[in-house]
Amino acid sequence: MKLLVLAVLALFVFATSASAQDKKKPGPIQLKIVAKTDKYKFDGGGKTADEYKQTLETTAKKLEKGERATPPKPLTVDLVLQITNTSKEEMTIYVGGDPNVYTFELTGGAGVVNMNNPVAFTADFRLPREVTLAAGKSHEIPVKAFADGARGFSRLVFWTGPGEYMLTATYSLSNKDGGKGDVLKSEPVKVTVEK
Repeated sequence: MKLLVLAVLALFVFATSASAQDKKKPGPIQLKIVAKTDKYKFDGGGKTADEYKQTLETTAKKLEKGERATPPKPLTVDLVLQITNTSKEEMTIYVGGDPNVYTFELTGGAGVVNMNNPVAFTADFRLPREVTLAAGKSHEIPVKAFADGARGFSRLVFWTGPGEYMLTATYSLSNKDGGKGDVLKSEPVKVTVEK
């Protein structure tokens, strides 16, 4: 009986500490998506939303299998990834280069299709650069094409029709040597795609 009580108590303590870790306070460096434009016109290239979605899904499956396919031109967006020092002290971060990767998660609306972008990158390894942020100051990364991943262009993101979408971003910071640093996640922002 004592063993059973101890086991239940241990499970409770583990669950409580795991829950506390899930809700841990965000660090002093915060990521935010600034949607300079949050309303876009749907352009299916002459196709209905359903036909457009089907074409995107077919292309994405081919690319995933390594088959030849040409993805459509990336969607044009007007977004900014804003990395802010919310502390009261100066902080140094390392941005850009190959170790720092941002990714988008788009949900809702008429559906979303993500696909690999078969572009060739140069073989050189690009190191991050040092950015010193004073208290309350931000570093901004403009995003004009709806793409993410390696060098901001190895994966394409598409909405598939009119509707209201929610967009979040994740940015993996590196340390000064290009190793793994903190992973930042933004709060969601709403993006509307109109007919």
